[in-house]
Amino acid sequence: MTDRVRFVDPSHDAAAYPRTVRKATRLIRSAALKSVVLAKLFLVFPAAAGPVEIGPDADLCSALRQVGPGTEIVLQPGAYRAGCAVRRGGLPQSPVVIRAADPERPPQLSHPGLVNLLEIRASDIVIRGLAFGPTMAGADGVRVIVGNRITIEDSQFTQLGGVAVAANHTSVHGLTVRNNVITNSRETALYFGCHDGINCSVTGLVVVGNRITGVTAPNSEIGYGIQVKLNSSAVIRDNIIVDTKGPGIMVYGSRDLTTVSVVERNFVRGSRTSSGIVVGGGPVVVRNNVSGWNAEAGVGLENYGRRGLLRGIAVTHNTVYANDQGGILAPTSGTLDVVLRNNAGAGRSTAPIFPAARPGLHLIGNLNCAWLQCFADPEGLDFSPGPGSLLRGLSLPRAMDGVPADDFFGAPRGIPPAVGAIERPARPIRLEGRP
Repeated sequence: MTDRVRFVDPSHDAAAYPRTVRKATRLIRSAALKSVVLAKLFLVFPAAAGPVEIGPDADLCSALRQVGPGTEIVLQPGAYRAGCAVRRGGLPQSPVVIRAADPERPPQLSHPGLVNLLEIRASDIVIRGLAFGPTMAGADGVRVIVGNRITIEDSQFTQLGGVAVAANHTSVHGLTVRNNVITNSRETALYFGCHDGINCSVTGLVVVGNRITGVTAPNSEIGYGIQVKLNSSAVIRDNIIVDTKGPGIMVYGSRDLTTVSVVERNFVRGSRTSSGIVVGGGPVVVRNNVSGWNAEAGVGLENYGRRGLLRGIAVTHNTVYANDQGGILAPTSGTLDVVLRNNAGAGRSTAPIFPAARPGLHLIGNLNCAWLQCFADPEGLDFSPGPGSLLRGLSLPRAMDGVPADDFFGAPRGIPPAVGAIERPARPIRLEGRP
């Protein structure tokens, strides 16, 4: 309700007069203060005036200092000097957008020094269709310092000396990394959350449809494709990850049993020192993935840091192939709460495809294809059931609970479902595009 001031004649109420004047003065000062605040707000968040198109001769960092809700900075093709901080964001329904004018000719962002190309320090920002790199060692492509509801999509990251997309400073919610191509990274490609799980976490994280090819790292570093740290959680879906130094995907789990990650429909190949998919803790659902030709396993369960977080884990309908130390590995001691359901695998060594059952580790409906006819052409990346494949055998025992609604390619599952990641005859997996 708006305050109203009642002016009185002092001859009628001499005591009320000073109080009335003081109240009127306070209201006038309050109104003046509100006007100043509103003026500042309009300066910080200017009204959107449509796309602002700039060329490579423009000062990119200066342009990014002028944005507000609904602003689109549209970059023409060419080379841009980056090293910019985005400190002004948008609103949930009106984000700041930084995008390419021509997606077929992405603008190239680089910097010669030890500088991150874009640092995000605000919320509601979309980065679309840009090309990042090369950078020197330790210089990242996009580093999220603070902010929520941030999207990085349809972009290219080439020969980065640092992380392509990182968020490990403060807690972040609603980060989406989608349909990007990351090539020849000299450090972990995608890094989310704080290592100790205390100083920060990333929640509402979606990592989908990315292609990561070639990750190296110095001797002291692991070189992951995607890593999601302790107490962070994610949906990691439809990514192709090839030729990494460390795990293609690693999730560390959460101390909170209601914080569940999902790793599904990914193709992971060629970790040079580790397993393709590593689970350091739960809760997590790992389903419909194909993981092969890795130095350790297709899927490795590790009691990381002896934290005892390998609980609430379901590894369901995955295909593992030609991994050096086994198909799916699990610790032989310690507390577990893990179910392995309807996975299919074949090896190129004498290592067992699946671990032996033990307390806390439940194996149901898994199929060892080492000496059986299962896959159509695995060396040609066709892991679908071939003619007469036992993956679809009606007499094959399999688990009927926890079955995904679809398979690696998004095709509906049958009743009973095929064992492994792919339900029915399909095309080979293409490494040059999303599954």
